[in-house]
Amino acid sequence: MALGGGLLVLLAIAVVWLWLRKPSKSQSASAPHRPVSRPVSRGAASAELPQHEPATAVIDAPQLEKPAALAALNLVRAADIDATVQAKIEAVCAAMADPHPVHSKLAGGLDAPEELMDVVASDAGLTASILRTVNSAAFSLTSPITSVQHAITYLGVSVVKGLVAQAAVAERVTEGTPEQQDALARIWRSACAASAVAQALGQELGLARPSVLATKSLFFNLGDVAIVTADPQAAAWYQDGVSIVERIHGQQQAGYGNTAIVGAQLSRRWNLPDDIAAAIEDGFIPLVTPPESHPMTGDELRQNILVYLAGRIGDRVTYRGLRDVADLELRDTEEPGLFYLAAHLDAAGMARVPMLLQEPAFRRKINRLLQTLAQ
Repeated sequence: MALGGGLLVLLAIAVVWLWLRKPSKSQSASAPHRPVSRPVSRGAASAELPQHEPATAVIDAPQLEKPAALAALNLVRAADIDATVQAKIEAVCAAMADPHPVHSKLAGGLDAPEELMDVVASDAGLTASILRTVNSAAFSLTSPITSVQHAITYLGVSVVKGLVAQAAVAERVTEGTPEQQDALARIWRSACAASAVAQALGQELGLARPSVLATKSLFFNLGDVAIVTADPQAAAWYQDGVSIVERIHGQQQAGYGNTAIVGAQLSRRWNLPDDIAAAIEDGFIPLVTPPESHPMTGDELRQNILVYLAGRIGDRVTYRGLRDVADLELRDTEEPGLFYLAAHLDAAGMARVPMLLQEPAFRRKINRLLQTLAQ
């Protein structure tokens, strides 16, 4: 009897144990609907998360929704324009005077301080214009600049190249309205900042020829110069707070295509190097294209993204008064102009760039420039 009783007790314990391990009906019902685990980031980090983490927190994350302004923008490319728009673009380009001889020299080099100084010093008009500009209220200088050499030493080659390009255009452009003059000054200030930032980024990232990147950034706004010169109403697109998306939308609504198309055509009309025209024409790819759809690879891809980034920093300096590069949050997906940028940097192997803008040494270097150019 004792043996039989013991067997009964063991049997009862086994039944209770099996019953306790049986999943509840609610668990059984939800099991077929569990999402399939797919990591959203490179590597297998999601497999190491604690088991209590809900799967939906790290997998199958929905794509970020575009800001409304970006979602509404249909970027026009050169292949999309019709005869009417092309005729208007040609009229804008024709309204620009023939280029100053210095423009071809700027596009082809003048990266050494001595070369730049010699070219400018040989033209009294350019020299006077540059000194007048750097000593004006547009620059926040604590003491006057007395010579081109002094300007290069204090502001750097990239900024002075931008001032030379501005002065060379101004020599051959008929005087416009005060609003046009203000808009043109802002466009060139943005270009100067972009060129200097591109140079610094190229050097820090170890690009073979950072000066090429700086030159592309300098001429990136050439289409803006042409549009504002031809149309006094266009000056409204270059006021404080206007974003790149709003500016492009306004240009396209007005029938100009956009600054990338105009700038590329004017660059070819001026016989600037082919890579300058291509950089301008493709400059807005990072604005509207996700990384997986970007048509470029390798160094071409990296240059395209860095020129775009430099342009956005130049605009922030000019139209939003950016004085500390650390305040530019590149992962701000609510900002239309930056929506895809961080993802492009990651995909192109330049994920260090957002952190670089926070590094004290690099930050001081860039901020010195920004505080000079920002008003």
